[in-house]
Amino acid sequence: MAKVITAKDINLVQLDKELGSYGLCIDKNDPKNKIIVTADYSLITQEQLETAISNHIAVFEVPTLAEKLASVGLSIEELRAAL
Repeated sequence: MAKVITAKDINLVQLDKELGSYGLCIDKNDPKNKIIVTADYSLITQEQLETAISNHIAVFEVPTLAEKLASVGLSIEELRAAL
């Protein structure tokens, strides 16, 4: 299991995709010491994880209203009808 501690902003889903989607876990309890580890049986090496985090530029997209509503099973049309 590879493990890195970092203070960088990390978008875990994005970082996992950058590494080939083998699975990552993160502990963000201490923002200056985020612990990122590979999932059990991951093929990612310590060096690969360190390099990926070093090169990672986190992108956080703000969801649209439609996306927020869809996350709870509603559409904009259903919201309009309810109002």
